[in-house]
Amino acid sequence: MNANVISKENNLVKFTFQATPEVLEEGMKYAYDKARKNISIPGFRKGKAPRKIIEAQYGVGIFYDDAINFVLNKEYEGVIKELGLDVVSRPEVDVKEIGKDKGVTFEIGVYVKPDVTLGQYKGLEVEKQNVEVTAEDVDAEIKKVQEQNSRMVTITDRPAAMGDVVTISYLGTVDGVAFDGGQSDAYDLTLGSKTFIDTFEDQIVGHNTGDKFDVNVKFPEEYHAEELKGKDAVFAVEVKEIKFKELPEANDELAQDVSDFDTLDEYKASISEKLKADKEARAKQIMSDSLLDKAVENATMDVPECMYENKLEQLLSDFEQNIGRSGLTLDLYCTYMGTTRDGLREQFKDTAKKSVDARLVLEAIASVENLTLSKEEVDEEIGKLGESWGLTAERMLEIFREEDRKNIEEDLLVRKAMTFVEDNAVEVEPKAE
Repeated sequence: MNANVISKENNLVKFTFQATPEVLEEGMKYAYDKARKNISIPGFRKGKAPRKIIEAQYGVGIFYDDAINFVLNKEYEGVIKELGLDVVSRPEVDVKEIGKDKGVTFEIGVYVKPDVTLGQYKGLEVEKQNVEVTAEDVDAEIKKVQEQNSRMVTITDRPAAMGDVVTISYLGTVDGVAFDGGQSDAYDLTLGSKTFIDTFEDQIVGHNTGDKFDVNVKFPEEYHAEELKGKDAVFAVEVKEIKFKELPEANDELAQDVSDFDTLDEYKASISEKLKADKEARAKQIMSDSLLDKAVENATMDVPECMYENKLEQLLSDFEQNIGRSGLTLDLYCTYMGTTRDGLREQFKDTAKKSVDARLVLEAIASVENLTLSKEEVDEEIGKLGESWGLTAERMLEIFREEDRKNIEEDLLVRKAMTFVEDNAVEVEPKAE
């Protein structure tokens, strides 16, 4: 095939290529076979008219659209490979010439990956992260376990106090008139949670089960209901029940109930180890993100907008699939979250941009540093992927396509480039607050 680049400007490449008359004829035969069943010609049964008769009746151009698509599907990837183009957009196609004896000549415009001019990516400074686990950290985890294993105890011998859960009925009025959402026959309210407006919860403290009383409050000026903004309200309240959360003691018995350890000290030691591992993983991620941000900031590149758009569509598609596993549609999710599809797109835009920029920089680093992968590294990664799908490594390697293998290799090289940046970074003490 005859292919030539005719221009390249701002990552937009225009090139021509010519498909031979023989390839065009293949396309015409394909188009005829596809279309003839829907074409009626007097004197022939539907779908049985010869191609020459149809072309004589309607003109040879009747098959051009499908024939052109056939030729593009057959030839396009080979042309891209021949020209060495790393394409990131759909082609804009213009047919310049077509004919039985000439074949078909295309002029095509595509966006390609931009050139990346790297700045500093070695010797980047990154602040050390605190990964120390304190006794307070461990105690906080123990407290969570106590909360999870607590039980509610009804109180009859004292008035309500902060931290209690009170079951109340209430009716709210403004200027003596009840308002929407201001009534309940049995509402469980944790005192001190600031679930209700103003001093509502404070005024319940000190009351006993069976007490009936008024609570006087003022709606905030920025309240969501327009008709209640800044208004004084009165709630007629009755305390129906008072309960408090009884926590189990932090002792060996608790450790035995919630873990495989016999003593509280052993259990605390295991919590400390887990917290340490979590903090180290989090610290590594924070430091990696900081280094990558700096490497991207130091680089120069002119990224085609279509790359950001493609990544945005991918993120949205992945998100839709994820929530779909929970039985949610994207429209239903948007309804629950008070947003729209366009609003969701806006939320993902920054993530899409950062993802594209980061990958381009890491690919450039991998290229400049001549980072390579062994066959064993790639095979191991494919095997791990197979295990996550319930397949043996051997079976996964058997069914893995070459183009999928290439994608794995590209991802591994990007990860290796990130490791290179991390290994060549300089850790510094955090700046004083």
